[in-house]
Amino acid sequence: MLTETTVLILIFVAVLLCVFVLADFILGRRDVSKRMERASKGRQEREDQIDKNLGSGNESIRYYLDVVKNEPANSLRMRLVQAGYFSPRALRTFNIIRILVSLSVITASFIAFSILFVGAGSFAHMFIALALGGIVFVLCSYVLEQKAKKRQREFGKLFPDFMDLLLVCVDSGLGINSAIDRVTREFLVTTPDFGVQLSIVNLETRAGRPLDQALMNFAKRINVDEARTLAVLFKQSQELGASISHTLRVFSSEMREQRLIRAEEKANALPVKMLMPMALFMFPVNLVIVLVPILMTIMKMMVGLSPR
Repeated sequence: MLTETTVLILIFVAVLLCVFVLADFILGRRDVSKRMERASKGRQEREDQIDKNLGSGNESIRYYLDVVKNEPANSLRMRLVQAGYFSPRALRTFNIIRILVSLSVITASFIAFSILFVGAGSFAHMFIALALGGIVFVLCSYVLEQKAKKRQREFGKLFPDFMDLLLVCVDSGLGINSAIDRVTREFLVTTPDFGVQLSIVNLETRAGRPLDQALMNFAKRINVDEARTLAVLFKQSQELGASISHTLRVFSSEMREQRLIRAEEKANALPVKMLMPMALFMFPVNLVIVLVPILMTIMKMMVGLSPR
């Protein structure tokens, strides 16, 4: 039989559970509304940034086009742009960095050689330190070129994704210019470096340049053979009046087959490339594993046969 105290405890627990559930519901709704507000605000900021990147007032793109138009192909500004540095301050920053690095190497080398090789003269120490500093100064340019090559390889990996998205947009009914604009917006969010290159294509087409020429310039900038082939296909399809969607579908299929063939070629060449490292590192170890027990047995036999 329930007592009055037990009934009051049950009522208290029930009210507490109701308050807890109600508070959790209200706080959950408030958190959801805050998340939605933050997501909407973040999306609006991204859209504003994308519109700024696609606009003609983008300083980075303006600087890039100015460098491409006025600088030689092997100039330092061009190499910085190819490595992904579109800021007008990139040249000054790079020069300051490599000068500071070279001076640091010269100072550290001179101090180290002065401590380790006391007998040699200070002139020899300074000469070796200056030589090391010069080597480091040249290596900075080499690192920049390697970064540009790495960036081109990344563009080559992203190009099939660009083709897939472009094909989906064209199949959904968008025109080719609208499809490129839509794909550019996606890449500006996910991969801004590649999206900037596509935004230059949009700016060139808006300025009145034919799409095939804009794509050819795009291929020169990213240095990808598939992009160059795509520009030629667009030009041929425009001259012959062929379907853009069919051209993209056929080219995308052929590109996948070519990439599969290249992957198979690399896989087939792998055993030949592994032969020398295996012979150089694994064969001596296996030889030691096989011969050491035999040599130990022979040594024991020779010790046993020796006269006492």
